Amino acid sequence: MRSKVSRFRVRCARRLSGRILDLGAGEGDFTPYLGAGVVSLDVDLTNLGRLAGRRVAASADRIPFADDSFDGVWSCAVLEHVATNYLPEAVRVTRPGGRLFVLTPNRVSPWDPIKRLLGLGDWWSNEGHVRLYSVQDLAAWGRVLGEIWWAPGLDQLARWWPRLGHTLMLQVDVDRDLKDRVGSRALDPASR
Repeated sequence: MRSKVSRFRVRCARRLSGRILDLGAGEGDFTPYLGAGVVSLDVDLTNLGRLAGRRVAASADRIPFADDSFDGVWSCAVLEHVATNYLPEAVRVTRPGGRLFVLTPNRVSPWDPIKRLLGLGDWWSNEGHVRLYSVQDLAAWGRVLGEIWWAPGLDQLARWWPRLGHTLMLQVDVDRDLKDRVGSRALDPASR
């Protein structure tokens, strides 16, 4: 499945540098923006076969790399497809000083009721969505920004007020304190 490549998403992807894990790489839509040190991880062998560079077949909730293996993690439109929250795993494989960007639908998007009225369905009706997140669910992990890529005039408002976003971009700046909280389960992954 192809990801929407918006200017906002590209700007976020370009903020990562060094060795990057493209977690749920899909068709590699963001690989050109992630730099040279990208490792693509996906469960879909067909997608992986089409990608260049280092490729790993694995699930996001069991990342087969040692602690602190990456300078950054990029994950676009994957979190909602995995039954368990894989953020603790993403933090585990990111070195202190690294960063994660995770894009996911807004569980309480104010745009979903409008889409339903127009017969377009909502986030729950999208194939493969098993778990959705709100700003509140993600805020314990880091900064949350909203996105409305199809409404440029409202898009900037969603950055300031993420609850207006149709999708949410989570930015996690990984430090030793966060790694300790994840390791001690102070950020209970079962409830997030």
